[in-house]
Amino acid sequence: MSDFPSRVPAWARWIPAVLLSIVIVGVVIFAVTEGPRLQAGPGPAETDEVDELNFSVFTEEGLAYIDEQRIPRLDLRELPVETEPLGLPAEGELVIGPHPQDLDYRLVLLADGGADGARFTTATFSIETAGGEVTGLRIQPPREVASGTFRDIEAWVVEAAARYGYPAPEQGALLQLVLAAQETGEPQLLSTEPGEAIGLPARIEVVCGAEALCSTEIVVAVE
Repeated sequence: MSDFPSRVPAWARWIPAVLLSIVIVGVVIFAVTEGPRLQAGPGPAETDEVDELNFSVFTEEGLAYIDEQRIPRLDLRELPVETEPLGLPAEGELVIGPHPQDLDYRLVLLADGGADGARFTTATFSIETAGGEVTGLRIQPPREVASGTFRDIEAWVVEAAARYGYPAPEQGALLQLVLAAQETGEPQLLSTEPGEAIGLPARIEVVCGAEALCSTEIVVAVE
């Protein structure tokens, strides 16, 4: 330690501490104001690609961003959900997918109740609208269960009952569907009762043909 007296005025010795305090306060303010936004999703700062909370919009720019990131996000916690702010048609249906590179989307739905929503791995989904409001979604399940033999599809429908909260169909229900298709020559439809485990009414629709192959779709009502 130097024996020479310091020539730095006493008031100036507080400057480093003051600057450090300012930096800490700035970091805290950023964490409080910007932290929730950064955690809300993968959206960029471009407001024409997502909304102010980083949920998806379905304008031309928003659709391009959805194909780029493949993580569409819909906030369905406050109903009704109006179509205009989302860039959706007031009446009709908007189909997303298949992806130009045949990749899957990771669709995220937020809901108020149950499991507070759900995530879906899907090659394609559609958003249905009426009267200027979002009324529902039709979502293709993961590729491995989107279509298959009636036995494989029935096993998945029974397994998915716990996730979505609907009553599982009786064993052999899809076999009866196949037999009916063979008898009539027309594909036959089975629809489960809706369950609300994800916070929105969700059910599974299965269509089986005479060749004993079936296809599936997850139907979510926004109500």
